[in-house]
Amino acid sequence: MCDATFAFGQRGGHFMQYPSRREHHRLPPKLVRLLTSAQVSKIYHVTLGYQDSFLVTFQDRGGRDLIDAQDLPAELDAFLYARGPQNQLLRHIPSIRVTLGPYNTSFYAADLESCRWMNLPPRLLTALQSRIEGGAWIDKPRIVALGADSNFLLITEKHAAVRDLRNYKSLRQMLEFSKPEDRGIEGLRDVVLHAYRYEAFLALNRTGIVIFDGLPSVAMSAVERMKEAVKIDVGNAQMRRIDFDRRQTASPRKIEAPRRPSLQHQATLKREWAERKDQVRKQTGGLRLSLSLSISARGVGRSLGLG
Repeated sequence: MCDATFAFGQRGGHFMQYPSRREHHRLPPKLVRLLTSAQVSKIYHVTLGYQDSFLVTFQDRGGRDLIDAQDLPAELDAFLYARGPQNQLLRHIPSIRVTLGPYNTSFYAADLESCRWMNLPPRLLTALQSRIEGGAWIDKPRIVALGADSNFLLITEKHAAVRDLRNYKSLRQMLEFSKPEDRGIEGLRDVVLHAYRYEAFLALNRTGIVIFDGLPSVAMSAVERMKEAVKIDVGNAQMRRIDFDRRQTASPRKIEAPRRPSLQHQATLKREWAERKDQVRKQTGGLRLSLSLSISARGVGRSLGLG
C-alpha cells in the first residue's frame, strides 16, 4: 500500500503514485536508486524541485518512517530534521507535505501539528496569518500549492479558496465556476501546480476524477495510464469505509471529549501571538523570511528566522 502523491520537477521529471500504480520519469539519480532498492516498503510523499532537488518520505522494510532529501533550502531541512530533547525526530513523517516554489526560493511545509514557510507570495502569507488566532488555526490549510511567477492556491479545511492563478487559466476557471451545491472546492483532494510550466497542473477529486492541463506530453501519457487505477482504488477505499462504518455502528464506543486549555493559558497564548505578529510586521522588509509554527490544541510555538 502507498499514499497518493503527484510531483513535477524543473527538468521535466514527474512522480505519480496511487495505491495500485506508480509512474515516474527523469527523476534525480539518488531518488531513482532509493525507489528501486529493496529498502522501501511504502512511499508517503514526494516533492520535486529545482534541478536534482527532491524530498521523499517513506517507510522501510523494518517499519521505520524515514526522510530522504537532496539540495533543499536550509530552512526546510531544519524543519524536516528538527529533533527534540531526547534526540527524537519531531516531525510526524507520514503526514509531511511540502510544496516548493520556482528554483526552491519559496516553500510551504507542514505535518500534523507544525508548519513552516519561506518567501511566500504576500497575498498567500496574509491569508495564512489571518487564519491564526490566539495561537491556533481557526481555519487550517488543507491544500497549499506554489506555482510559476508567485502564483499559488490555498484551500482550507472550511473550503475557503484564496488564489492567484493568472498563469493557470483552466484551473482558475474551474475554481471560479465551482458551486457549493456541487461540492467543487470541498471535493478537491489535492492540487499540484507545475512551478516551471505555465498552465500545467493536476487536480485530484475525492471521487477519483483526475483533472489536468498543460503538462509535458510524457506526463500527460502517464496521467492517462493512472486515471483508471485511481478510479478503482477510490472505489475500493469507499467500500472499505462503508464496511468499517457498518461495523462501528454495530458496536458503538464511548468517546470522551478533549479537554480545553484553561482561560489563563489561552490569554497568555493570545498575548504572545499578538507580540509575535508585531515582530513579524517590523521584520518583513528583508528579502528572506521564514516562519515556523507548531500549532496544536495547546496553542502555538514559533521560531523566526531571517537570512
